[in-house]
Amino acid sequence: MARITILGGGRQGSVVARELAADHEVTVIDSVARSIPDVQNRQSDLGSRDAVRAALEGCDMAVGALPARFGFAAAQAAIDAGKNYVDLAFSEEDAYSLHDAAQAAGVAVLPDCGLAPGISNLVIGRALATAKRQSVRVEVGGVAADKSKPYGYVVTWAVSDLQDEYVRPARIVRDGKVIELPPFAELEHIEIPGVGTLESFLTDGCRTLLSIDVPSVEEKTLRWPGHAAAIQPLVAQGTFVDEISSKCTQGDDLVVLRITIDDQGILLIDRPQAGLSAMSRTTALTCASFAAWVATGKLKETGVLAPETIGRDPEAYEFILNRLAAHGVELQPSRPFA
Repeated sequence: MARITILGGGRQGSVVARELAADHEVTVIDSVARSIPDVQNRQSDLGSRDAVRAALEGCDMAVGALPARFGFAAAQAAIDAGKNYVDLAFSEEDAYSLHDAAQAAGVAVLPDCGLAPGISNLVIGRALATAKRQSVRVEVGGVAADKSKPYGYVVTWAVSDLQDEYVRPARIVRDGKVIELPPFAELEHIEIPGVGTLESFLTDGCRTLLSIDVPSVEEKTLRWPGHAAAIQPLVAQGTFVDEISSKCTQGDDLVVLRITIDDQGILLIDRPQAGLSAMSRTTALTCASFAAWVATGKLKETGVLAPETIGRDPEAYEFILNRLAAHGVELQPSRPFA
C-alpha cells in the first residue's frame, strides 16, 4: 500500500482519489474544502511551487489533477520533493524540459496521463514497439450526449483549459517536420459507427508525440457539426469561458476516441456509468491506472516518461488497459498490438 497525495479534488481528481483509495492510503489536497469519501481531505494553497513541495511531505508518490496553469510548477515541485509524479494537467510548457532534473532527483514524471493525450499515447507507444510506423492520427472529443444541447457540449473539465485548446496553435508533424497550423484548421466531417456525424479539426494535442519517429502525426478534436463555427466568435470576443460555464453544465456526455496508425483503426466510445461522466471514466480512471502502475514499484526508469514510453513495456500496457477494461472502458479491437 502506497501513500499517495493527489493535488486537486475537482471533477477528475476526486475520481482518481476514489479509484486509488481501494488499494492505497490517499490524501487529497485542494485550495477549496473537499469531502471526498474514503480519503483524507486537506485544504491548502497550491498556487506556488513552494506550497506544492510542502504539501507533498510524507507521501510516497503524487498525482496532479490541477488546472493547466498550475501543472508545470506542480511537476517541478514533485521533483524538488523527490516524489514520482503522475499528471493530468494540459500544461502549455514542454514536459521534456524537466527530464534532466527528474533524472537527477531519481524520480519519474509521467505527464499527460488522461484520455488523449493518455490512452492514445499508450496505444501508439505499444504500436511503435512492434514495428516502424508511417502515420499516426488521433481524433478525440467529449460532447453532449444530446447534440441539441447548447453548442452540443457539456462541461466535464476546466473550461479555462478547454479555451486553451481553442487558442493554442496546433503543432503537428508533416513529412517528418513539426509545423504549426491555426486551431480549427482542416475541419472535416467523419462518421463514427453508433454515434453519427462529427466534425473534426486540428488542435494542439500531439504534445510529446511530436518527438516520436513517425513522419506524419496529428491530433484532431471531435465535436458535433456546427460547434466550431459557433464558438470561434466567443473565443475571439473573450466571452467563451462565461458562455460555456453558464450554458453547458447540464446533461450526460459522450466520449469518442479514434486512433489510426497506418491502416489500423482503433475506436473507443464511452458513456456515463455508475454516476461517472464518460470523460471521468476515460480520463480520471486512466490517470488512476497509470498511478497504480507506478505504485507497484515495477517502474524502474527515471526522468520524464510520456505515456507512449510506458506503452512500450508490454506488462505496463496490459496492466493499464486491464484496469480500464474492468470498468468497461475498452478499445475496439482490444489489444491491437500484442
